[in-house]
Amino acid sequence: MIQQYSYDKLDVAVFQTSKKGNEHCGDSFFIEETDRYFICALADGLGSGSMAKEASETAIQIIKENHFQDIYDLMDLSNRKLKNTRGAVLSIFKIDYERRTVYFSGVGNIRFFFTGKNDKIQYPMPTPGFLSGRPFPFRLQQFDLSNELSFIIYSDGFDIQSKNKYLLRDLDSPVKSIQSLGNFVQDFSDDATCLIGKMKFG
Repeated sequence: MIQQYSYDKLDVAVFQTSKKGNEHCGDSFFIEETDRYFICALADGLGSGSMAKEASETAIQIIKENHFQDIYDLMDLSNRKLKNTRGAVLSIFKIDYERRTVYFSGVGNIRFFFTGKNDKIQYPMPTPGFLSGRPFPFRLQQFDLSNELSFIIYSDGFDIQSKNKYLLRDLDSPVKSIQSLGNFVQDFSDDATCLIGKMKFG
């Protein structure tokens, strides 16, 4: 249920579960690091079950194959591929090490926030709606990168808004933070995925 990933500049932990009573999880994610950037994408297929899983995996597969492209193009490619599927909400962020910038674009109710120096928390805002192949006005946001960056991104199966500042400010390790989610009241009446990451110092 908990997966761990260790990269050159970041450690990431992932918690994922399907809706109670469902075999398939309708959420899919992708994370990757190169020498120039780290990229993370989380997609939530509309509804639940196998059709939701198919839609989210369709979007994530496109990102996996093209993660070297900029986020705006990734959103557009994913949207086009989602035609004739149930549709999905999708958020993508990329940490550009060379430009020291965090880029974000999102559509729908996936939540993403991160912190840097002085515990300042940034809340990039997704655009309302969902992707299903129709033309969509994507919005790209960018933020300065701090070496102290920590992040949380999660689908709407979680309810951790009231605890976000605590999780980021006192984040010791992504795994411990993911484990602490057990302290929240979670009935998992929907598919749920949460990724927590922390940039390594130096």
